[in-house]
Amino acid sequence: MPRILFRHNEMKNILLGYVCLLMIVSCVGQQKKSEIMSGEPEEQVSEADSLNIPDGDLSDTLIVVDEVIPVTADASFIDFLYYFTSDEDFQRSRVLFPVSFYNDTTVERLNADEWVFDPMFDSDKIYTVIFDKEDELELENDTPSGSVQIDWIYLSDYHIRRYYFELKNNQRFLEAVNKEKMSRESSGAEDFYDFYVRFASDSVFQAERLANPLLFSTVDPEDEFSVLETTLEEGQWFAFRPPMPVAKISNIRYGQQETVKSNTKIVEFKGLGNGFSNTLYFRRIHGKWKLVKFEDLGD
Repeated sequence: MPRILFRHNEMKNILLGYVCLLMIVSCVGQQKKSEIMSGEPEEQVSEADSLNIPDGDLSDTLIVVDEVIPVTADASFIDFLYYFTSDEDFQRSRVLFPVSFYNDTTVERLNADEWVFDPMFDSDKIYTVIFDKEDELELENDTPSGSVQIDWIYLSDYHIRRYYFELKNNQRFLEAVNKEKMSRESSGAEDFYDFYVRFASDSVFQAERLANPLLFSTVDPEDEFSVLETTLEEGQWFAFRPPMPVAKISNIRYGQQETVKSNTKIVEFKGLGNGFSNTLYFRRIHGKWKLVKFEDLGD
């Protein structure tokens, strides 16, 4: 019986070896066929257990997906602002420490280890830019060579939180933050920001303050390089109007002069990095503010 069992095992081993040989020949044949069909030799792929890879080589096998800050991050202020408000490491590298925080008569200076990331914008990344004159709109298309300020205007108590950015060696840095009270209209005429709060939150009041006709500019649907000029009726305005923040709005100061006595206000509503762009043109007529033109030229 032991001798018979030994021969049975030998036959079993021979049979298994034969099957393995057939499998190898078949795989080689398939590879040759694939090479002929493609006209290119197949790339040999070797698999290795990562546990057997030396520690020094293991780091090379890991794929880390991070947003790379381009060298053109300072090409425009908006490009810089996008990265400054979305990347913590980039923001920390672009703050001049110790950075000063002014609040009326007091000042506090923070060191790098005390800095907390400031996203500056809400999650929707909507910001506004305010101009008094139409010819100043071109200022934001230029590359500012000096200081740029970002104002957050808090409409509940009319104070401003102002961020000061300076250009040093072709790179922008946050230099200081200042909290101050904003100037108000004192001549008896309607204050623009009093008007804006009500206009943005009260649809009945909003309808009363639409010019007739209300001018409207948008991208021509048949030619994306052309602008279509037309007018809107009241119902159309309510269908197309942009979202208007009420609690606070921003103003990026590229060098434009804003005064409470101006009878014209141009408010751009823009998205940071998403192509959204709407512009509202307001004019104070006989002491009352009205919306006279609406532009929708976003992507």
